[in-house]
Amino acid sequence: MGGSWSGGSQEGSPAAGAATVESPSGAVGVEGAKYGAPKNNNKGDIVVIPVDPSKQAEAAFEWYVHHVHRPENIVRVVHCQEIQLNQPFLPELKAKTLQDQLDNARAQGKDVIGLYEKKLTNYQIHGSVHSEFATSPGELVLDTLKRYDGSMVVMGTRGFGILRRTILGSVSQYVLNHSHVPVTVVPPDLMHRFF
Repeated sequence: MGGSWSGGSQEGSPAAGAATVESPSGAVGVEGAKYGAPKNNNKGDIVVIPVDPSKQAEAAFEWYVHHVHRPENIVRVVHCQEIQLNQPFLPELKAKTLQDQLDNARAQGKDVIGLYEKKLTNYQIHGSVHSEFATSPGELVLDTLKRYDGSMVVMGTRGFGILRRTILGSVSQYVLNHSHVPVTVVPPDLMHRFF
């Protein structure tokens, strides 16, 4: 079952070719694209920005553009979508539920890809946008970082309450605890500066 596709991205975009790949991170797979060489020959940073449809993710992107971005940087925007595999017990219901999740993820992914492709173009930023789904968004961010040989992560946080964060965990906290490169987490309080 597939997990990745990309829109008409800019420099360093994925090469064509369908493949299904299992990932140790719990990623469901990769569909419709293989990724090209991650190296940045301009000697800037390769910045990974995980996003979702939230305003917090968009604010993190905008914060990066206005406070950190340099023209030689390459930005890899990845739309991270969580897929729940441990749903109903009956196999036929589980298959339908999973297929519904994948269909919804693909539709949502197209909208998010379009939004961030437009932002890359408007700000004249070199980079790419793609969408992936996984059972663990935090591990997906780390896999993306490794795949692109990223040197930095910039991400938003939804600011969930203590109870929800305790039960579900925090993607930003997971990335902070497991990343081998600097991670900037943009708090939700900064949204008012951009919207």
